[in-house]
Amino acid sequence: MKVIQKRISRRKKGSNRRKKTIKQVAKQHKKITDKRKDFHFKAAGDLLKKYDVIVHEDLNVKGLSRSMLAKSVHDAGWGIFLSILTTKAENAGLLVIAVNPSGTSQDCSSCGVKVPKKLHERWHDCPNCKCSLDRDHNAAVNILNRADGHAVLKAQRLLSNSRIG
Repeated sequence: MKVIQKRISRRKKGSNRRKKTIKQVAKQHKKITDKRKDFHFKAAGDLLKKYDVIVHEDLNVKGLSRSMLAKSVHDAGWGIFLSILTTKAENAGLLVIAVNPSGTSQDCSSCGVKVPKKLHERWHDCPNCKCSLDRDHNAAVNILNRADGHAVLKAQRLLSNSRIG
């Protein structure tokens, strides 16, 4: 992609060679888009085969795309992936839950106390309950705990408990 785009800049504006090169760039963009979309569909399918309920942070993708992370957010295609995942889950009768992302990596997953840390600190050590985990694992547990309070999951638990008892 980079090479072809560089070629365009070297060509004389309005020339036939430039027009051909522009078509090559468009073709390359389409290839990349198709590969990314294919990956998203396969990843969503794999997740939905393994799990009945998928929980993710309800991130403001539009806001992130205006930040310093814009390039990586767009390259990963977070928004598109989440919409594909949600649509496939609905079609399969499965559940995708978006939870509030605020403080998931700051709160202790064990006792709930806020333990402030900077982004470069990759380990969570709670002074209150002595819980010690990787920062991402702690955040994942917090996200899961927030999903446990979701209305649909509560209703499912009530149904399964009434069948058992």
